[in-house]
Amino acid sequence: ALLAAEHVKASVQVSVEEGKDTRLHVSDAIQFNDANSISRYLARVAPALGLYGANMMEQTEVDHWLEFSARRLCGQPGLTVALGELDKALSLRTFLVGHAVTLADLSVWAALKGHGGWPSQGKSFSHVNRWFSFLSSQVPFTAVGDKYTSKKAPMSKSNSDEKKQDVGKFVDLPGAEIGNVVVRFPPEASGYLHIGHAKAALLNQHYQVTFKGKLIMRFDDTNPEKEKEDFEKVILEDIAMLQIRPDQFTYTSDHFPIIMQFGEQLLAEGKAYIDNTPPEQMKQEREQRTESKCRNNTVEQNMKMWSEMKAGTEYGQTCCMRAKIDMTSNNGCMRDPTFFRCKNTPHPRTKNTYKVYPTYDFACPIVDSLEGVTHALRTTEYHDRDEQFYWIIDALHLRKPYIWEYARLNLNNTVLSKRKLTWFVEQGYVDGWDDPRFPTVRGVLRRGMTIEGLKQFIASQGGSRSVVNMEWDKIWAFNKKV
Repeated sequence: ALLAAEHVKASVQVSVEEGKDTRLHVSDAIQFNDANSISRYLARVAPALGLYGANMMEQTEVDHWLEFSARRLCGQPGLTVALGELDKALSLRTFLVGHAVTLADLSVWAALKGHGGWPSQGKSFSHVNRWFSFLSSQVPFTAVGDKYTSKKAPMSKSNSDEKKQDVGKFVDLPGAEIGNVVVRFPPEASGYLHIGHAKAALLNQHYQVTFKGKLIMRFDDTNPEKEKEDFEKVILEDIAMLQIRPDQFTYTSDHFPIIMQFGEQLLAEGKAYIDNTPPEQMKQEREQRTESKCRNNTVEQNMKMWSEMKAGTEYGQTCCMRAKIDMTSNNGCMRDPTFFRCKNTPHPRTKNTYKVYPTYDFACPIVDSLEGVTHALRTTEYHDRDEQFYWIIDALHLRKPYIWEYARLNLNNTVLSKRKLTWFVEQGYVDGWDDPRFPTVRGVLRRGMTIEGLKQFIASQGGSRSVVNMEWDKIWAFNKKV
């Protein structure tokens, strides 16, 4: 009943008070004292949530499991036979009924959670354990689960020490001072967080806590064609599930006006130019280390073309702003990289205010400096871009953050590219971003991973720069320890 209340409280006005008896007070004339009756009532007053099933067949299945939890689990000393039936039912299912949480999951989970014999008697039922762990990691279940654990005696120190975490080596940040460290986690809201993002977020949190510093959660919304507000909501929920608590939430778009000013400053100083070379030809020129025909434009020509870009004209859309660095450099990232491109797509936050948007590579060092970031943690795959990062900082005379590199998370036979994962979703090869075959945070949780298991696995990686390809067996081994 408490779980049902947690699920519907966002849709229905309901208040919960601690007491000796389980009771739902609708009015002086209408009151319910039975947990299943209360759950059914709450599910029916919030039909959009689908807690009572999507059709008559599912409603019948929900009724079966409500009866099952009341008669076969609650107050029964032996659970073996009932757990055997439950294990069989869950062998090919994520949820007991349909494809989402229903009263069936709520009632059975609550019955097991409150049963003293469940931890010892349930060890041999793998499917039940997977299902139970998955639900336990979800926010409504976590909130109610805390109420259960708070009523139990705390674990003795000797027991808690038995499961010491396997923590990897976290290298001290150069120049870091207690209370003065500022780190950031800048995801792009173009998909769900995968476990590689989880490593980045948890690593930043480690240094935030270790140095009693500040963690900035910044949405990189430099590309309006990819940004979706729905993804922002999901990312924030995933961050909360990982128990990460940023001190500040920002958007790169908060700084668009000053980033534009910096772009114009580079044009005026002759450190950048506007190029209308077709993309394919530009790619070939960069590979062949050939200068663009627009590289030696006058400042006046550049400013005129820049105005076309800002207006979003047809001609402006064929142009981009490039830095004038070194087309002969052995580092491809220094061969006049693109800093601004013209896009007529409305931005989720700024709407139609701008027609030009900075690239991530240009915006990142500027915003890191402006927001006071002291240590920018980046994976080793960004190493070639570090030189470009510092060129921008020096060209604009900005405060210089320190870049600290760590190894990205590599799992064998696993795609972690968000672009490729998006393709699978758009082509319909998977159920969605939370498909249990996906390496997203929600995908692995749906497959049976626990939040604590995931956190311990990532903690074991530490902040090492050594690139290691791992098998999935290792991550599941951590899950078994929890």
